[in-house]
Amino acid sequence: MRITVVRGDITEQQVDAVVNAANSSLLGGGGVDGAIHRRGGPAILEECRRVRAGHLGGGLPVGQAVATTAGKLPARWVIHTVGPVYTDGQDNAALLASCFRESLRVADELGARTVAFPAISTGVYRYPLDEAAYISLWTLARTPTDAEEVRLVLFDQEAYAAFDRAREALDPSDEEVEAELRKVPEERWRDVFEAADGLTADDRDFAWGGGQKTESGAIQMPYPVYSDRVRQLYRSLPGAGIDWMKWMRGNPLVRDPSRLAGAPVADAARLATVCVRGERFNDGVFGRAVQDGTVDAIIARLRTWCETER
Repeated sequence: MRITVVRGDITEQQVDAVVNAANSSLLGGGGVDGAIHRRGGPAILEECRRVRAGHLGGGLPVGQAVATTAGKLPARWVIHTVGPVYTDGQDNAALLASCFRESLRVADELGARTVAFPAISTGVYRYPLDEAAYISLWTLARTPTDAEEVRLVLFDQEAYAAFDRAREALDPSDEEVEAELRKVPEERWRDVFEAADGLTADDRDFAWGGGQKTESGAIQMPYPVYSDRVRQLYRSLPGAGIDWMKWMRGNPLVRDPSRLAGAPVADAARLATVCVRGERFNDGVFGRAVQDGTVDAIIARLRTWCETER
């Protein structure tokens, strides 16, 4: 499947299926929803009403998808999906991801080979663009489908830039990252797991050095002082050849590394790269990752791969 990111009007896409960021009523609304209904004409609303009168009397649940005619749109079908409303402190990433998975499932049932998506939930539902972009691209890249092309269609430059960054951050592919992990020598894996297994509370509670005045009168910048085990882990932890600063922007794994347990091992290598490369200014990034459980989650996923998947 080819994933493309374009700037344009989703109502003008000549594809098999256009995905509509609908509301649960399926009766039209603002933003993308309103534009699709206006351009597609009354046939879309008429079929939505028939769907509501049938098996979706209570409305379309968040994260689910259903198809109707595309009316006058230059597409064969409209796939309606309801994105989650973004709420601070509430993690709705799984529901947003479900919108993309379910839309592709419906597309496969229809036989659609080209599918155009908008930036679901990023309008009045207020999902942050960078985070929504990564979840969208990450989900699409990992969802089996018969579709040959999936097109993300963004109306304005800000949305296009966010989704383009997310697309670039997916390179290299999971398969390419995993292939590099297979090349890591066994001795290095032993160093990784030996250091991780030996970590103590004292190792995790690192100190700070620096702050003294040098002979020239300058004040030495503070720097983290790590134990031998933490330094061994820092030196040996395998990573991935990615643009790590782009990858980490809006990435839910950075906020909740426990998700690595169900993610491809490539993401463990990517997050390891963020932790290691993030230490470039000696500001304690790696030490904090050891303290907050991020490194533990990375090690656990790498260990599972080494023992049962490699």
